[in-house]
Amino acid sequence: MIRHSRVVTFICATAICLSLSGCWSAIEIQSMSYVKALGIDFIDNKFTIYVQLLDFSNIAKSEAGGKANEQAIVWIGKGTGETLVSAITDLFKTAQFRLSWGHVSSIILSERAIHAQGNNIVEMINRYPEIRYNAWVYGTRSPIDKLMATTPFFKLSPLESIMHDPKSNYQQNSIFPPTLFFKYIATFNEPSATSYLPSLGINNVQWEEGQVKKPMLMINGAFFEYGKKTKGFITRGKLEGYHWLIPSMKSAPLEVKKDGAIYGQLVIVQPKIKITPVIHGTEVRFRIKGNYLAGMYEYLVPISYDEMAKLAEETIKKQIMLTYEEGLNIGVDPFELGHKLRLKHPHLWKKLSHNGSQLVIDAKSIESLDIKVNISYNGKYKRQTQ
Repeated sequence: MIRHSRVVTFICATAICLSLSGCWSAIEIQSMSYVKALGIDFIDNKFTIYVQLLDFSNIAKSEAGGKANEQAIVWIGKGTGETLVSAITDLFKTAQFRLSWGHVSSIILSERAIHAQGNNIVEMINRYPEIRYNAWVYGTRSPIDKLMATTPFFKLSPLESIMHDPKSNYQQNSIFPPTLFFKYIATFNEPSATSYLPSLGINNVQWEEGQVKKPMLMINGAFFEYGKKTKGFITRGKLEGYHWLIPSMKSAPLEVKKDGAIYGQLVIVQPKIKITPVIHGTEVRFRIKGNYLAGMYEYLVPISYDEMAKLAEETIKKQIMLTYEEGLNIGVDPFELGHKLRLKHPHLWKKLSHNGSQLVIDAKSIESLDIKVNISYNGKYKRQTQ
């Protein structure tokens, strides 16, 4: 009886094993080319795409804590076509292995593509089945192939750069928040929201390797869209107030000046932002409050605590208003005041914006701007006062 039971068990196990499909269609890892960055340009009414391929050998060395003996080799492919998909398939003619799109971590859109095909590009990328929603997305005014060829410090993998890992840099310098593709899509499709797209550029002057200038990636401004239309680009220098009204800001420097003299350098953290729309008949105004903590890391001219805090508050106010005015100049609402109105008073927003066809703000829309800075940390030394 026991022997018969064993025979039955063996037959059943064999039948189950034979019925399994196995991994007959699996592809070896070395027989795939993994796309990590996708760039899209639009030239002469045709799409031009660029791809940056992943080198697993460099990634393995980086993750193991080691350093490569040679500079990371970056492979960049280029394809053209009348549509985005046809440009992608154009690459297949010379791709030596199958291209895998499931690991794309960065999407870069040229200024030409944003202006000419902004809405269509979002739709095309969103529809392509293999590209995931958790990629970082950028605009650019620079040649995309040059961006993809720029490598980071110490011969590390290109993955150790702002293009693929912007959060590390943002933690210590929260000026331009990185944007994930799914958040960009959500904002782009929101009728009252202003889409923000950080612009990726190249800095050729700040770093050297063995006394040879070394290009490095940086955020040099941002593109803005409203009503699913690209409105324009604002440079880094004119966006210095953008981050002050972003609750997720981690850490940002602030130079405190008076009459052209630098009094100190603060690091601003922990913003608490409140934006309140106030209705005045058929008009709307906004009251903005911002409270911040600060640490003082440079103290060059002795002044009182109150005066240092007041100078910091006035500087933040000026920077916020500069960015606000620059947004109005290109027809966008950089701090999304209108979006705050729509969330609280949707019918009024619909009326004032003509159902989203125009902004609800103007140069006089900010009724009050109340900024408070508490300098709670003075570095290793006690602050001297007059």
